[in-house]
Amino acid sequence: MKNLKTILSMIIVGCCVFIPMMNVEASTVDNVEYPGSNVTVDDLGENKYKVTLTGNADEDFEVLAGQTVTLDLAGFTLTNYLQDGQKAPCEAIKVAKGGVLTIIDSVGTGTVTNLVQSTYGPITNYGTLIIESGNFTTSTDTYVVRNEGINLTINGGIFTTNSQTTSLIGNIKYNENSADLPTMTINGGTFEAVQDTIRNNENTAVTITNGTFNSQKTFALDNLGTATVTGGTFTSVENSAIRHQIDSTNKDFSSLNITNATLNSATDKTDYAIYDRAVNKDVTDDYNVTTDDDGNLVLEELTPVTDVPETPEEVKNEVENPETSDGVLIFLSLTVIGFAGTALAYRRLHN
Repeated sequence: MKNLKTILSMIIVGCCVFIPMMNVEASTVDNVEYPGSNVTVDDLGENKYKVTLTGNADEDFEVLAGQTVTLDLAGFTLTNYLQDGQKAPCEAIKVAKGGVLTIIDSVGTGTVTNLVQSTYGPITNYGTLIIESGNFTTSTDTYVVRNEGINLTINGGIFTTNSQTTSLIGNIKYNENSADLPTMTINGGTFEAVQDTIRNNENTAVTITNGTFNSQKTFALDNLGTATVTGGTFTSVENSAIRHQIDSTNKDFSSLNITNATLNSATDKTDYAIYDRAVNKDVTDDYNVTTDDDGNLVLEELTPVTDVPETPEEVKNEVENPETSDGVLIFLSLTVIGFAGTALAYRRLHN
């Protein structure tokens, strides 16, 4: 065990990329171990570290470029730091581009969360993040995990949010000029949300092989990018299990391949909801949705019902049954003649 020297003041680093002029206090593996921190650090050499919680800790913990870190929650809770007693303008955990973090929980009751005063969610990834176990939760309108990195892999854990407006896990390409494709792989875990459980945004990719995904009001998976699903259970209590967003003016906007997954939707909803970004509306009723032999979602646009032409049988019936065609004309003719005769008789009586 390496006992790092006491740090009297935290290193000032730029922690929040969305507020580039603001510097806030953050901990890295170089300065995280200090008296009262409830954190210990093993220096494994070659810029590799093992960080272990020994009690509940309040940190803005950042893994820097070039660092490879394993964080063991060890049954304790990691919460972001409250700056000036008023705001917490950083995540509890941030992985910088070029950094690698693996999160484990050797005890089973460890938690990562954020304060109600938080500007950001519990975790933001710009590098490589692997989550093996732990509890990850928020009561704020933020993602529990926001991925803008090269790779987010979730192999297990429990993820929860009670936000009425924000999804649970978000895959996002914030910088459109970046060549990096935010990629997320989920191989297991339990995911509970009020809104979207997994939101795969435009220009991102997600692969799901297993896991339990539950949404109360919206969708267990909301896909605007490239999604490949080969397992797992997706449930929406009040809506469709999956929403696939398309752009009818751009066939390459998004794709969804799904096999061997269990979909549970509300009784009055289809398993797939279709939303067209080009017209900004739900177009589920405009498409017949199927999957091909390879699992690719196939959308067949339904043709609107217009005037239905008469069948040959109907034409034949009209010819054979004049009361349905010519008979009507005869009746109208007789009626006109009757009215004409009545008018002529009236004139004769009054002239």
